[in-house]
Amino acid sequence: MIRLLRTEDNGWYITEQRVRHNHSLSVTCVEKVYWPSHKHIDVYTKDLVRQLRENNIKSTSSRCIIGSFFGGVRNVPFTRRTLKNLCGRISKEQADDDVKKTIEVFAEIGSKDREFTYRVLADSDSRIKNLMWANGSSHMQYKYFGDVVTFDTTYRTNLYDMPFGLFVGVNNHFQSIILGGVLLRYEQTESFEWVFLEFVWMMGGNAPKTILTDQNRAMELAIRNVLPGTVHRWCKWHVLKKAKECLGPLYSQKSEFRFEFHKVVNHMLTEDEFETAWAMLIEKYNLKTHPFMTQIYEVRRKWAKPYFKGVFCAKMTSTQRSESANMMLKSYVPPGCAMNMFVRHYMRLQHDREKDDSYHEKRTKVASAVLHVNLAIEEHASKVYTRKLYVAKHTKAHKRENWSRVEFQVKMVEGGEIFECECGLFEHMGIVCCHTIKVMDYLGIDEIPQRHIVKRWTKDARDVLPDHLQVYQNDHASSRDHASSRSFTYRHSSLFKKALELVRLGSASVEAYEKLDSLFDNNLVIMTPFDDMRDGLGLEDRPAAEPDVLGADLLLIEDGGTMDNQGKELEGLVAPMKICGAGRPTTSRDKPPYEGVAVLLSAHASAKFAGAAVIKGRGGDASKQPRRVAKCTNCGLPGHRRTTCAKHVDATLA
Repeated sequence: MIRLLRTEDNGWYITEQRVRHNHSLSVTCVEKVYWPSHKHIDVYTKDLVRQLRENNIKSTSSRCIIGSFFGGVRNVPFTRRTLKNLCGRISKEQADDDVKKTIEVFAEIGSKDREFTYRVLADSDSRIKNLMWANGSSHMQYKYFGDVVTFDTTYRTNLYDMPFGLFVGVNNHFQSIILGGVLLRYEQTESFEWVFLEFVWMMGGNAPKTILTDQNRAMELAIRNVLPGTVHRWCKWHVLKKAKECLGPLYSQKSEFRFEFHKVVNHMLTEDEFETAWAMLIEKYNLKTHPFMTQIYEVRRKWAKPYFKGVFCAKMTSTQRSESANMMLKSYVPPGCAMNMFVRHYMRLQHDREKDDSYHEKRTKVASAVLHVNLAIEEHASKVYTRKLYVAKHTKAHKRENWSRVEFQVKMVEGGEIFECECGLFEHMGIVCCHTIKVMDYLGIDEIPQRHIVKRWTKDARDVLPDHLQVYQNDHASSRDHASSRSFTYRHSSLFKKALELVRLGSASVEAYEKLDSLFDNNLVIMTPFDDMRDGLGLEDRPAAEPDVLGADLLLIEDGGTMDNQGKELEGLVAPMKICGAGRPTTSRDKPPYEGVAVLLSAHASAKFAGAAVIKGRGGDASKQPRRVAKCTNCGLPGHRRTTCAKHVDATLA
């Protein structure tokens, strides 16, 4: 090693030489980056790497982006290992003081969104056990479209290996909407009871009409205990996804059985159809005693489409919307993510979903739907419903067998205001079926009756007044229901007519609007004190049907307590224990606890319990003899091998 200094005339001279600290010169320019002198990364590049990592950009992609600033990856002045070490230090910094940073993230979100709420459940060691949150947009979406939700907990990409559950619904554009997220430490009945009760509490106390989940037994018991008025159904996809494993070659991609099986499962409309089709399928392929087919048939009322008649599911029979939301979340959240970063990435996903929803809202208002048959009733539907849902379609004709029902009885009640069809599509989805539309067209009805227009599917689905003004809602459901449940006094009717007259006069011109608006503001200030002086005859004091609202009591677990963002401070809580599994963190779907257990046994395992094994090449009920018991080759007795045989050991010692 030599040390050079510059002279006054811009020359160089050697001031020091160390022979021991010496090495040969690099042959190429690429080799120089591997010397210790090139391990330094400037502060601006570090900030860039930090921003990229916070946006879930992998280290390899980050190096390519940095290389674009230097004219190529070969010109980056530091090595790949140096960048990887920097990314590791950044991840460690993000995980330090995780609870404190999470609270800061919640405070930051709450400062911008007053409707943002979160709930925390701590154990006896003050470690976070459950954490749930939802923003103001989720509250509003639940108010409009919270009648049907799906819940799934198969996502487990975080530093603490905690299952992440998503509450997902569907809006009037038939898009998935995220209603809330929760991190769970244990998938037990007590934890799920806390989750469902807190979720309903956060959403205003109104429980959903229907909830779709997988076959988790703890989840089923929790819903039964805390949501007794909610219909619980299983996800059809989770029930049937074991078909390939259990049926073997019989369920191959091009097999005739697979085609017929999906036809029975997806395209049967009535219970009679399903029962007949299932019996024919079992008889044709000799599957009467097959364990998998027997088990899914016994629980058919939990997942089969024909048994959903009368249960409003918004055309959802699966938690696939939750699964797709989990898949989208993987593109936002890196493996092994800390809790505070997990919340940040989740909110980014929520923001992008809201942007997509706004786009479809704008498209529905600007562009009109394309008519297919040019009927008067179709034109009316295009004005009422959104572009995505203004036409209801049944299953395609070529998907149905010759013995399937093609005629359905449609009853007309109350002079054409109500139609009842045997197919049950309106009760299941909320949109008039094609059979009813055919009858309406035959009778010359040009508009869909008001009783058959479900507001959640219309363009005005978000046009909802506050709860204390719901009586004035100008739609088919609320105006009729409130009019029948409340009676107006003379003073209310008189004031209501005068208020409408003022509104008419105030909308005449800009000057009239500004004048009336200022009068309203002044009179609101004057009349507000009279709200406390009631005589029992006001509109809000009149008797009305009580909604299905759960109490706001919180479920307290024995080893911990529940806290919210408006009560106790959360500074004393500790992050959960970090769980580092073997190998690199993965973003693959986590298997639910019931998979591989005794819920849906494979055909091979069931046959073993019965004393026979299924012949994989045949399927059906054919079986072969049990495997021959292995015996020792030395003494001929079962239960041990030659290497552990007593005779072999004695002979070796002798």
